[in-house]
Amino acid sequence: MSEAILLILLAVIGSFMLEWALIFILQTNTPFHTPISESMEPTLKVGDLLIIRGGLKAEDIHASPYNGDIIVFYNPSDPRSPPIVHRAIKKIWKNGKWYFITKGDNNPADDLRLFGWLVPEDYVIGKVILVVPKVGFVMRAMDETKINIGGCVITLRLILLAADLIALLYLCLSDETD
Repeated sequence: MSEAILLILLAVIGSFMLEWALIFILQTNTPFHTPISESMEPTLKVGDLLIIRGGLKAEDIHASPYNGDIIVFYNPSDPRSPPIVHRAIKKIWKNGKWYFITKGDNNPADDLRLFGWLVPEDYVIGKVILVVPKVGFVMRAMDETKINIGGCVITLRLILLAADLIALLYLCLSDETD
């Protein structure tokens, strides 16, 4: 039984270490996000889990209408609303600061034309570096408006705990047969 407790303890400690490592490596407190609208389809779908790299400057973000980086940013007209996921299509230097013109791949026009706003460099949370299809649905079930590291870590902990319990059950059953 002490092996089982040790395995569970290692799983919990490991998940905390993973959380801190992701925050440190990806340079953002929110390394996970999921699209909440169809604006980026077919490139990204609602329910995809996005891995975000933060700590970027404007020079680190490629802006182009067809192959620009996909960025996650705070809404310039309401920074407290859920972050937006759109493609950076152009960079503009204005009043000593970088701004981005963004566009959802599925939208008829860019956000400057549709909403009248530019995205300031300091509103950018990060850029998408990896997409895991459909996994974001699990995270959205935990929190309808925002994917955060806590939700991902809780999910990971539950998976690790289930794996540990299966391993423990296997050990117990194999001990009984010996």
